[in-house]
Amino acid sequence: MKKIILFILFCYFNISFAQKGEFISVSTVFSGSDSWKNWNVRLLKENGSFNTIFSGSGAWREWRVYLGDEYGTISTIFSGDDAWKYWRFNFDNISGTIRTVFSGNDAWTDWDISSEGTTLRASTIFSGSDRWKNWRITGKNGEILVRTRFSGNDAFRDWDIDDKMEEENIYIKFAAIFACIFSGIYNNVDLK
Repeated sequence: MKKIILFILFCYFNISFAQKGEFISVSTVFSGSDSWKNWNVRLLKENGSFNTIFSGSGAWREWRVYLGDEYGTISTIFSGDDAWKYWRFNFDNISGTIRTVFSGNDAWTDWDISSEGTTLRASTIFSGSDRWKNWRITGKNGEILVRTRFSGNDAFRDWDIDDKMEEENIYIKFAAIFACIFSGIYNNVDLK
């Protein structure tokens, strides 16, 4: 009987943890020029947020991230033009890097997100002017599709996420989602 109860508890906790880390959507909190600085994150079992720490020209270089009860940061490593191509993320139990795979015009279409032996690849699905609206994140534990909910000028305010990577660490998944969303905003919205 003890083995059955332990098995049921084990299954319950595994299912709860996996569902807790399943991303559903990301949306801006405000509209107007400040809309790109504060975001809501919706997960299957809880919510989160991320926002810029500073204002002005340094606003986009450092972000606070809250996923449930956990806190972390994502920040650029360099300054200048290369600042946007290489990031570091830190949470209590995991840290890693977000960096573009290519340079030049293609720098924003492919990202490697790495931490402790795990690497995810975030890539645009299509080419052309709409390439920033649809992304695929792949790794050994599945894939995540990230796409804008709407079209037109407000396309980059709301993103739907189809998370089929339940076994992957929630924080490395968020770092990959962040790369997709930041690329879309950076390449399509005047952040000034």
